[in-house]
Amino acid sequence: MRIKNFQKELAKKSLTGAVISNIDNLFYLSGHLITGGCGPALLLVPAEGEPVLVVSEYDISLPSCRHFHGRLLSYPAGGPGVSSSADAARVLAHSCRELLKPPVGIEADCLSIGDAYILGISLDGEWSDTGSLIKDLRAVKDSDEIASLKTACRIADCGQVKAGDIYKKGVSEIRLQAAIRCAMETEAGAPIDCKADVLIGEKTTLIGGPAGIAEKNIARDADPVIVDILPRVGGYFADTTRTLWAGSPSSEKKEVIELLFSVKQDLEKMLGPGVEAKTIDNAARERLSKAGLFPHHTGHGIGISANEAPYITPDSPDVLREGMTITLEPGLYFDTWGARIEDDYLITGDGFEKMTGLY
Repeated sequence: MRIKNFQKELAKKSLTGAVISNIDNLFYLSGHLITGGCGPALLLVPAEGEPVLVVSEYDISLPSCRHFHGRLLSYPAGGPGVSSSADAARVLAHSCRELLKPPVGIEADCLSIGDAYILGISLDGEWSDTGSLIKDLRAVKDSDEIASLKTACRIADCGQVKAGDIYKKGVSEIRLQAAIRCAMETEAGAPIDCKADVLIGEKTTLIGGPAGIAEKNIARDADPVIVDILPRVGGYFADTTRTLWAGSPSSEKKEVIELLFSVKQDLEKMLGPGVEAKTIDNAARERLSKAGLFPHHTGHGIGISANEAPYITPDSPDVLREGMTITLEPGLYFDTWGARIEDDYLITGDGFEKMTGLY
């Protein structure tokens, strides 16, 4: 169904087909999840007819390839002349030239001009950017995707419960993160991919990103920790955050946490189809800006990517639709500490369904 929906969009733009190279988009349309051991892959989607997945000969036996509903082609892996991604792209070029004729859709933000030439795609006006088409399709989840996301959310909840159970004075960031991962993988019954920001004490002011790498930093009495965990299960990310304390926080800090929960509850009441994402962000900023620094987005979509459309930001053009899955993550940051909470939601026909924080 995802391929057919994409083909309808290609036909509307009078394109003969599209080349899909972005690994997330390729997984969305084909079910083939490219991991560290996989070779480069391309998905060729004609506006009519069956799609073609081109993969390394080593990958063609993977379940994700065997279950692909379309035609499978492979290229030699590791043989003469195939020693890098660029060389593999040259091997893929023949298939691309044979199967798709201009005008062709490409993901302009993923496929370089050099690779486009290698693949034989004419850039003299006979191509169109189809990245936004897939972005729009991916924003609304189907029933299978929602089921995968709910599983990821359940596992994220398990990780947050573990964090709450063991965080105390003397616990380090790396020990806490390791315990969270162990709890989630035990619940999942298998190793999982997981992104995480685990920040103790003054590091909570750093918000996350590269600064969020867990270290030997140890909690002192009443230190806060921001636990932002993003387990990926079945190819889909959950994203939850809690702020915990190693002991009893001051009354001032308790008030900040109470405010964040109050703001999040008010934002939840706004959720539903037809709501402009920026109005949700504006409502959060109106309350939080009076209490401290709120320098990041109010929320974002989750799915195959940990951060995708819709984006809940001040200038977002996105409008909520039934089937979208989003986060809400109000936070406040001060000179020596910060706090953030985050939960995940499914937009329904008459409002929302909360997918995390169910423990």
